[in-house]
Amino acid sequence: MGLLTAFVLTGGPAGAAVLAPVDIGNPVAGSNGFGVVTESNATFGSTESEGPVAVGGNLTFGSNYNVALNTPGTFTAPGDDQPTALLVGGGVDYAGSSPSGVLQVLQNGYAKIGDTSASDVLIEDQNGASVDTQVVADGAGYNSTPRVQLTVQQPVASVEQSGLMDFTALFSTYRDRADSMATCAATVILLDGNGVPLPDQNTIPPGSDIEIELTSGQTNVLRLTGEQLNNIDELTFQDEPTADTPLLINVDTTGSAGVLTWNTPTLAGVSGDQAPYILWNFADATDITIEEGDTVEGTIYAPRAKLTDLDPANIEGDIITHELVAGPLSGGSGGGAVNAGEIHYFPFDADLRCDSDTPTPVTGSVSVDKVDAETDAPLAGAEFQLWRETNDEAGLQTDGTNPDTEVGDPCTTGADGECAETVPTGTYYWQETAAPTGYDLPDPAVFGPLTLTEDNADAGVSITAENTRTPQPPTQGSVSVDKVDADTDAPLAGAEFQLWRETNDQAGLQTDGTNPDTQVGDPCTTGADGECAETVPTGTYYWQETAAPNGYDLPNPAVFGPLTLTEDNADAGVSVTARNTKTPDVPDGSLHLKKADAKSGQALAGAEFELWKESNGRAGLQTNGADPDTLAGECTTNLRGACDFDPLAYGTYYLRETAVPNGYVMPGNPVTGPYVINGTDDDITVTVKNKRGHEGYGDGYGNP
Repeated sequence: MGLLTAFVLTGGPAGAAVLAPVDIGNPVAGSNGFGVVTESNATFGSTESEGPVAVGGNLTFGSNYNVALNTPGTFTAPGDDQPTALLVGGGVDYAGSSPSGVLQVLQNGYAKIGDTSASDVLIEDQNGASVDTQVVADGAGYNSTPRVQLTVQQPVASVEQSGLMDFTALFSTYRDRADSMATCAATVILLDGNGVPLPDQNTIPPGSDIEIELTSGQTNVLRLTGEQLNNIDELTFQDEPTADTPLLINVDTTGSAGVLTWNTPTLAGVSGDQAPYILWNFADATDITIEEGDTVEGTIYAPRAKLTDLDPANIEGDIITHELVAGPLSGGSGGGAVNAGEIHYFPFDADLRCDSDTPTPVTGSVSVDKVDAETDAPLAGAEFQLWRETNDEAGLQTDGTNPDTEVGDPCTTGADGECAETVPTGTYYWQETAAPTGYDLPDPAVFGPLTLTEDNADAGVSITAENTRTPQPPTQGSVSVDKVDADTDAPLAGAEFQLWRETNDQAGLQTDGTNPDTQVGDPCTTGADGECAETVPTGTYYWQETAAPNGYDLPNPAVFGPLTLTEDNADAGVSVTARNTKTPDVPDGSLHLKKADAKSGQALAGAEFELWKESNGRAGLQTNGADPDTLAGECTTNLRGACDFDPLAYGTYYLRETAVPNGYVMPGNPVTGPYVINGTDDDITVTVKNKRGHEGYGDGYGNP
């Protein structure tokens, strides 16, 4: 029978506190038949264990220790031919062991070492001969010490095996069982040496001889403190424990903060034959030292404690401890290991059942139902923590120096939207710590108080917690423009666009003024595919072309749209094509000016001219005023008397001389023209002549 629920409600009216049965079953269940089981490390100094040993941590040993003297046990690992007599979850501590240490595994039992990183497993001696398996320090030879020595040749791979027992989980169960057994109400009455009940069952004088009677057919429970136990010199059994009349001895060490130096009493009337039906439960002990005394009959059950045995008397029963030192490696005779006696193999073999000594509190359900705020549909995936009101302050306090008390583990609602805990009467709060996906966490996220009383415990108390959906971000889609050549539809790179969103409720796009529409994102320049695109929420948009590709005219108007993005078309997006026309080639021509002496025709350098283009629609040249013609260029004649205006767009032009060469006078009318450049006359050559002034005179401005 395994561990069952330790506290259960029994029959009776609501609110009635009753004793609850405690069903433990066999407390050592899960040991796989190992006579010694430790969660952590074990040291075996002296002398022997008659049965198999399982060590959750590392193994340390003295100069000569035997394991499985009488039996290798019953646990055979998958694939093995022999039972495992020594199981080590960790590794062998060679440095901590005796330099001459030999731990022998007898009865052809196998060994299992979880961590062999510091070990060598040898099945051949130095001469290559096949031998019984030894486990030695890494790099050490056969028969080196310290070593683990078998009496059978076990395959190397079989030795190097881990994970056969989950010591952490097993000892968690053992501690739960110890705590459950510790609640058992006492049934055994303490008698004096004459068989008369002690007048005060809570007082045992030092050196007492105590007798006990057992009730047949039930678990007998003896409750003692550590001090009371040490005050018993001799404990006499008037009745022998059996499989259906086991004895549970609960030893409370809280008075000594979990530390007990145990001077074991003489146990009269029992021996190894009764040992399988006696269990010493040290539920709260953390450090037990067996200092001296007589043989311990029965199982020592101390899953939280380090047990140190200094007594040469034997232990006849299982040992279940967090850590074990069966004889320290020094301090004994001749400076060697302390003689801790023998561990005889008498596995515990009874199922325990008792009544709790504590009335079971009235309990009931405290629950929360998580629903959608609009539809009341249950919501899965909400995370809650239950709290109990314990600090006498109104409302829930989850932190600070005096918070209320968390109850149980966090709970996540399932498809029914419910979290529930069965708890004693009191006042409770549900705290929502995470909302379901797609929902907001309420503010505040505390629901309660819910007060569970003896009157409503059968029905329980509940509260509904509503959650509102998290607002969804607006639907988005692509708004794009494709820039193409108006004639060929080829995509055009280099066009610059700005996206605008319609926001002012005025038809068309407004980009300035007191209430313009809204720019969206940064300007975009089309690439080789000719596209600009933005992912935006639903709405109405315009693309404004701000610069045309090189060689193309900017459209007029340069606005494309409106483009309306809706929830229906958001997946596909909306797009517009913007066509651009190439900038027409402007025909051009040239005007070539030659400056010459009026008499000799000699080329004149240094004459300065302005070229004006007819642009105001009035006959003749106007160089100033409100609407002059357009200055098209300036030039100074070179040594060949020439200067060129090239290229020139088609049109009508005038030359105006603004300075003459030195020694020459400005003509009376410095303006010549008009000169018409068109498809007929693309290139015009004009010769302008200047007269000399008097010898040595002339300043170049028409003055002699």
